[in-house]
Amino acid sequence: MRRMKPMKNKDNLKTTSLSKLTLKMAAGAIVGAILGASAAVLLSINNGNSFNQAAQKLISGIQNMIFPGLLLITVLSIILQEIYYSRLKNICNSLANADDEEFDELDYKEEKTGAMLMTSNLLSYIGGIVLLAFGYSMDYLHHSIALGACLTFLICVFYDGIMQARYIKLLQKTHPEKKGDVSSMKFQQQWLESCDEAEKEVIYQSAYKAFSFTSKCLSFLLLLTMLSHLFFHTGVLAILVVGITQIILSLTYNRSCVELKKVKVER
Repeated sequence: MRRMKPMKNKDNLKTTSLSKLTLKMAAGAIVGAILGASAAVLLSINNGNSFNQAAQKLISGIQNMIFPGLLLITVLSIILQEIYYSRLKNICNSLANADDEEFDELDYKEEKTGAMLMTSNLLSYIGGIVLLAFGYSMDYLHHSIALGACLTFLICVFYDGIMQARYIKLLQKTHPEKKGDVSSMKFQQQWLESCDEAEKEVIYQSAYKAFSFTSKCLSFLLLLTMLSHLFFHTGVLAILVVGITQIILSLTYNRSCVELKKVKVER
């Protein structure tokens, strides 16, 4: 009889978890229905005219700000990334002469500063694309300022690419054991193979957290794009892009799990 108690506890936990999941799904469905009904009522009252007028004004305003906005993003990006790169370079120089007590602290600062450098690098790149995507149109491309905006965006993208290469070269100079050709399509694989077990463990845990968070975000974005197309006629392309991205993400993860299990069995 004593052996049956743990099984009952497990069954109770499974039932409780299933009940909580069901309640959360039901609550989400109710909230979604309320928001959808509210949006439908508002659109039926205004016949969509207010939204269309506001959207046109927004696009027109963004088009007027594309060139100065891209210029501002590029200048701020260069300044910010050069500051982070300079800090990272000083940290890397200090690592060479650090004792055991200082090494762990400097290693943490190196990781943190490098992450901030790459984050600012990504934000400038994505920020430029978003600004262009929200504002450009065929009419805008015939505008005289469009050439300046495109050149500014290309300069920003070119600088971001060069900074990524500089960052990798600095790390390889500080840690000669790190391998990988920046220009190679297999750079990430080469870099991972040159990492030790502790570094690989950090990479694997971070990758799984990124996968879990991205899966949740894609599910939310899929629902959001479906509702936006239903009420604002934004088109099905956004839905397809988000849906295909989520499929690719899940298939890649599942395929990787199967391959790793296969390698383990073959050993």
